[in-house]
Amino acid sequence: MPAASRSRCLQRILFPAAGDEDAAALYLRITRGTATWTRTSLDVAPGSTVSLSTYFAAFPAAYWQAHTRVASVAVTGEILGSGVVRVCAADETTGRRVLWSGVVSGNFTRDIPLEDGTWFWLELEAGDQPLELRDAQWCADEAPVDAACVCITTHNRGADCVGVLERLASDDRVLERIARVIVVDQGDQPLRDAPGFEAAAAALGDRLRVIPQGNLGGSGGFSRGMLESLGEDADHALLLDDDVLLEPESILRLLVFSSRARGELVVGAQMLSLVHRTSLHSMGEHVTRRGFWWGPVEPAMAPVDLAIATIESTPGLRRRYDVDFNGWWMCLVPLPLVRRIGASLPLFLKWDDAEYGLRAAENGAATVSLPGAALWHMPWTDKDDGLDWQAYYQLRNRVVAALIHSRTARGGGVLSSSFAQDVNHVLCLQYGSVAARRVALRDVLAGPGHLPRALPRRTADIRALMARAGQVVVPEAHLPDARGNRRSKPVQGRGAAARRLAAVFAHQLTRPRSTPDARVDASFTRAEGKWWNLGLVDSATVASATGSGAFVARRDRRTAVTLLRDGVLLRVRLWVRWPRLAREYRQAAPELSSPSAWNAQFAGEVPGTDTAIG
Repeated sequence: MPAASRSRCLQRILFPAAGDEDAAALYLRITRGTATWTRTSLDVAPGSTVSLSTYFAAFPAAYWQAHTRVASVAVTGEILGSGVVRVCAADETTGRRVLWSGVVSGNFTRDIPLEDGTWFWLELEAGDQPLELRDAQWCADEAPVDAACVCITTHNRGADCVGVLERLASDDRVLERIARVIVVDQGDQPLRDAPGFEAAAAALGDRLRVIPQGNLGGSGGFSRGMLESLGEDADHALLLDDDVLLEPESILRLLVFSSRARGELVVGAQMLSLVHRTSLHSMGEHVTRRGFWWGPVEPAMAPVDLAIATIESTPGLRRRYDVDFNGWWMCLVPLPLVRRIGASLPLFLKWDDAEYGLRAAENGAATVSLPGAALWHMPWTDKDDGLDWQAYYQLRNRVVAALIHSRTARGGGVLSSSFAQDVNHVLCLQYGSVAARRVALRDVLAGPGHLPRALPRRTADIRALMARAGQVVVPEAHLPDARGNRRSKPVQGRGAAARRLAAVFAHQLTRPRSTPDARVDASFTRAEGKWWNLGLVDSATVASATGSGAFVARRDRRTAVTLLRDGVLLRVRLWVRWPRLAREYRQAAPELSSPSAWNAQFAGEVPGTDTAIG
């Protein structure tokens, strides 16, 4: 383990690193005049005012009060020159209160009881002379700081993963608390061959360990990281995606928060958007028990642009939220918890993080999504994961999680709501998605033993199924032309939706028109590719999320009827067998997530599935 460390610092007040200038609104807000900065200092020009009521600079007092032993904090720093410093607070009902204000020169410290607000921050106002703030931080009584193994799963993303390693190595204070960086390389393009790897590896030194293995998905990669961490001298496994832009300070914030927690916690980072750097995409996630579907803990704040919405002006930012799980883009898992409940279920991807959060809670470890700890990640709303091979995992793993964790009768509506999604896919001419979901339900009915057997092979099977169904992205140069523009506006209101749906169903009952050429009826953007447009045409192209091409969809009545019929029959079988299957999956879960089961998987000792998918 890294050398034992004790610290008063809970959270450093830092400013944008080089290259992060487009995210400056997350660190500071210049309300008047001008200011410049380095990573640890802020220069406020004469006559200027800067507020630090920002995502990375303000202190989330409500979370510390609810989950840690800390009762009060102190904000400290050094002022070069002289100017007005204000210590401000907000709570759920009041956007801004000044707790203290004064002219400061030199070192300063102000103590604040946590009950004084849900957020605290500084404001700086320079007079006739410039004002410089240095080395500011939020502190408490000295206490030990935990250490972690950073566990990264990567698959043919060499440049992205090297970028993460470089950011990890860029902050010495972060490196002090990292026992090991474990990279599980599951691709066929070795990470070690990526440009820049050697330099990043040299910067990390003997902390870095790269483990090649076959592609077992996120659940297999992160489980390998968790279990390898058990043999290291560390307190936590920090699960970290490979395709993110990291704010290294967030690692320290998670570790310090967990170190001072009153009980065992899973502590996760929130997600900012890589597409729009100041947009907070996920404040936290929960699972609705009716229908068993995951979603944002506060839909009105998903997403929210933090360059516009401030702590003072936005009540939703001032509330504390309880969550069911944190995405594994960046999540700190206590190793004693891994020893008690195991690693992930062998789900490949989708729902592995949600299922683990629910399992942790059932074993006494709540999850906290900590504001001010975050990274930048591609939002899942900008992906085609419902239209490609991932559609299989979305449904299969949702049903498996419901079988294990739902306490409502037969999953509380998961079967009916998932069938509604099938209908939507059929109306959108996405027959490959429904075919993949049909395989998912058949696999669930096969019992929990199918999970480890399917892990190494199912992705290839579903990719092949999608290709046979023609549901693949076609490069733009090979797309068919469109005969015309058949766009219509999104429906608004129940009456309009009912009329459009009736028109769509009426069209679905008609025989598709035979055409003399390969042209399609319409060409839609990704946003336009919804049932109210696609359900009224016989063929169309729909742009992919990546912009690299489009899906080509053609209506087929026989295929649609067959898929919907099978969807009904499979769900009837699940409904009848639900109580028995729930018992089987709950009884099998501890063994499926155990180190022995995973070690057998890593060693290639689990036979592959032979379940047909046709």
